[in-house]
Formats: sequence, C-alpha cells, structure tokens
Amino acid sequence: MQATTQEHRKWMVAGVLVPLALLLAAHSILKSNTPVSMILTSPTRETTLNETAGKKQTTRTDSLDPTLHYAQLKPTENERYEGSGRNIFQIDTGAGTARISPAPEPIPPTPEAKPTGEQSRLRFFGFALIFNSPRKVFLSEGDAIFVGSE
Repeated sequence: MQATTQEHRKWMVAGVLVPLALLLAAHSILKSNTPVSMILTSPTRETTLNETAGKKQTTRTDSLDPTLHYAQLKPTENERYEGSGRNIFQIDTGAGTARISPAPEPIPPTPEAKPTGEQSRLRFFGFALIFNSPRKVFLSEGDAIFVGSE
C-alpha cells in the first residue's frame, strides 16, 4: 500500500516538473535576442587602422570567410616593424661578460671486464608470453634445449 503511494507521488512530481521545464526551455529559446548562428560560431577579431588617431582599433566580426580582403591589407602594407633592436638570429652579445668554465677533466677509462670462470654457450632460442602465467625463455646448447621462467 505504501509503495503505491510513493510511486503515485513520484508521478505527480514528474507531471508538474516536466511541463515546467519544457515551458522554461521554450521561453528562453523564443525570447533570445541572439540568433542561433551567432551562438554556434565563434566571433573573429578584425583590426583596422584609425587614420586620424594613428591607433589600431579591434572590432568583432561574425564572419568566418577565409578569403583575403586586399583593401583591408593595404594600410598595413607599408608599415615598418620597429622592435627593441634585438636580432633573434644572432647570439646575444652580452654573453661576453659570462665566465668561461675550465675544460672538464677527462674521465679515466674503465678497466675491461674479464670473464670469470667458464663462459656459457647457451644461445637464445625463443620466448613465450602466456596470459596469467610466468614468462618463459628457451635457450639451446648444442642439441639440448633449456626452459627458464620467472
């Protein structure tokens, strides 16, 4: 009896909230002043040169047109870049004041490792990787095959 009462309450709450949500969504879509195309596209910035003030002004355009507009490029054609005077293609001249470190001492040669005892004549023959089991390696010496595992 109590289970049906709780289920009945859930349906009543859902019956009130779903139409309310639909009404609010429709209201926000219809009352929106911005068109959907402006929402979906990101605005681009366009820089123009104000001839009277000599300053650049940035305005937003909603066009994503990839064509070149030569009339807009013409004012910047004769503009000369005046940077800080630093040439990025040359090594910094201020580096002459830095101290030069002495040459590092050569590393003494390491002594060669001499084989101790008898060398093994085992040759790699193959390996096995089986899911949920230790890895195995197969080695051969003459006609004999040895299997090693983890």
